Amino acid sequence: MAPKLETALRLALFVGIALLLLTPFVVTPETMFPFVVGKGVWSRSVIVVVFALWAVLALAKPEYRPPRSWLLLILGAGLAVSLLSAATGVSLQRSLWSTYERMQGVVDDAHWLALAVVLVSVLRTRDAWRALLAGMAAVGAWVALLTIALGAQVAVPIYSLVPPIDPPRLGGPLGNPTYLSAYLLVSFMAALGLAAHYWLAARSAAAQREAEAQAPPRSFERAWRRISVVWGVAAALIFLAFTRSGSVGGFAGLFASLVVLAAAAAWLGTGRLRRIGAAALVVFALAAVAAGLRFAAPAPPTADLPDDPVARYVLSVHLTRPSVQSRFAAWEAGFEGFAARPVLGWGPENYIAVFGRYASGYGAFAQPHDQAHNKPIDVAATMGAAGLAAYLALWLLALITVVRAAPRLEPPERVLALFVGTALAGHLALTQFGVETVTVSLQSTLLLAFAAGLEATAFRSRRPAPLSRLAKRGAALLGRRSVRVALGAAPVAAAAAGLTVNLAIYRAASTQYHPIKADSWEVMAGGIDGFPPLANTYRWWLLNEMAVHWPRIHEQDSDRARRLIEWAGREAEQAARTDPAEWRAQHSAARMFAAAAKTNPDYADDAKRLLARAEAAAPQRAVFPPALLPPHSLTGGYLADGRYELRWRWPEEPTGYVAVTESAGEASRRLLLCAYDPARTTLVLPEGRRPGSHSYRIKACWYAGRCSPLVEWPAVEPTNGRDRPAGGPE
Repeated sequence: MAPKLETALRLALFVGIALLLLTPFVVTPETMFPFVVGKGVWSRSVIVVVFALWAVLALAKPEYRPPRSWLLLILGAGLAVSLLSAATGVSLQRSLWSTYERMQGVVDDAHWLALAVVLVSVLRTRDAWRALLAGMAAVGAWVALLTIALGAQVAVPIYSLVPPIDPPRLGGPLGNPTYLSAYLLVSFMAALGLAAHYWLAARSAAAQREAEAQAPPRSFERAWRRISVVWGVAAALIFLAFTRSGSVGGFAGLFASLVVLAAAAAWLGTGRLRRIGAAALVVFALAAVAAGLRFAAPAPPTADLPDDPVARYVLSVHLTRPSVQSRFAAWEAGFEGFAARPVLGWGPENYIAVFGRYASGYGAFAQPHDQAHNKPIDVAATMGAAGLAAYLALWLLALITVVRAAPRLEPPERVLALFVGTALAGHLALTQFGVETVTVSLQSTLLLAFAAGLEATAFRSRRPAPLSRLAKRGAALLGRRSVRVALGAAPVAAAAAGLTVNLAIYRAASTQYHPIKADSWEVMAGGIDGFPPLANTYRWWLLNEMAVHWPRIHEQDSDRARRLIEWAGREAEQAARTDPAEWRAQHSAARMFAAAAKTNPDYADDAKRLLARAEAAAPQRAVFPPALLPPHSLTGGYLADGRYELRWRWPEEPTGYVAVTESAGEASRRLLLCAYDPARTTLVLPEGRRPGSHSYRIKACWYAGRCSPLVEWPAVEPTNGRDRPAGGPE
């Protein structure tokens, strides 16, 4: 290969990697799921181009070929298990392509494996890996700055077009605050690691100068200190945005990172640093015990919380919070799904089938989960013991690699590697409560590739392992020009095909196919036909809208209504064939034909057939949820000790839980209780609370956002502990 061509390909390759780091900024308001679809299409498109460029270089120059790496081997084995699990699972199509809401699946996993191979093959020096971490941390700082600006309601082009998902918590360009916290956690640890690296480099240079040994010029020392300060400021900015995301899982990940950092200081440090690390571990242990006791206390904390809504959200996390209970329900369903298919599971991305079939108790009312919100449980349920073994082996080896390599590096590089290790630990802790996203997959790949780059240092041996006979034959084949040309054409063709597919996905997700008007559902046919492997998202949308609006459609134009339901019925059957365990679409189809049967008895048989199929797919979920009625008979009375007790009666119809809140004057309303057991019908107010200055409300909910009207208990006017409230029974 000509030197100029090699230089051009290398430059294009590194530009592609830099563009990939910009994935968090990609937001496409013109598509459904604007915070997800664009990022998925962008990352896949850049990766296929980068992989094609690398393949051409690797075929021409042996130094660009991947080194021996157990981490890459396990990544490849995990992908093979995913393919086998997809082939034996309940929906091959969903396993391969996932949904517009997630943009994951086996196809996406293959892209991230390709990226890991490229990074480990191309980045062979500590300087190169440090530059990659610096790029990731710099993008994290810009994401934090953009997030803070959007939180301050600064008008930012493109991003201001998409409203925040969960205000006042900040989601920035990632939309969901939980996704933002997961991304910023890794960026924060990388920025801290870079700050510590350059600070130690400056100190090492000064020490060498004092010892009159050969050292870098003093100008380098000053520059390194300035760079260290810059990265420290970047870390502070990232941390500020991280705290405003208000993610409990994010703080759990940060806690895990700090514990690992303290352990590293106690293990590798000397003198004062070792003592500080050991003391920090004791403090963290006490903090974990205190947090656990607070989390599992009989009543949720309310009285001593700050007024800041984000801080209140984080500090009020409790065993009775609906989001916590729904996770417990999802985890329990995951265990049962694993027990039912223990070897290869239900297939990647098919957790919604597991949740529908096995979620019970509060899970029968909770918002459906298409992921377990716990990565090991999700992997076990969807890919069985084989997938779980590959997953655990991958992350365990990555952590062991960092731990073994760190003591063998120079102090500045050692501290950077240790901070990457803390980021790995924090990422793992966070995935015990959250879900996979495109940006999480990007950072996972970068961290694992960094660990793979340390394998030679961690497991160095005196002699390189001899090449196997198969490897020798492969090397001999690559020595032939014709073979290299043929192999080089394959990734280029694959890149062209990948770009074409990604363009089709983007166009199919465009808003031109959204039901913007209530009478334009036929337009969604373009979305269904635009990219058939992901069409079931549109089909579910179509069926649900038809079920809700059928009476009006039929009343306005019965002929058009007949054509619409015949078409929707065909799409429902196609959805059932390609994704038979997606019970949500089947529920919507059953409701659609039930509504149609009320206007035309000819649809009664279809309604019965689809109802039976829907009930079989999710036996614990009601196809026709009952009306969500508020609790009634909210009353109160004084106890013998002078405290006040609220009393209520649950609604006759099923509900997920009842929630009781209080307010005092202009103060914000506070949650006092979420009760899931119908036997729970009373609440003793916190000691010292004056009922006369507070009002109380109660409502019934299936999950957050799906609640009944409020019932309010008026304030009472006691004069002393023996008086009774006006207007209420004892």
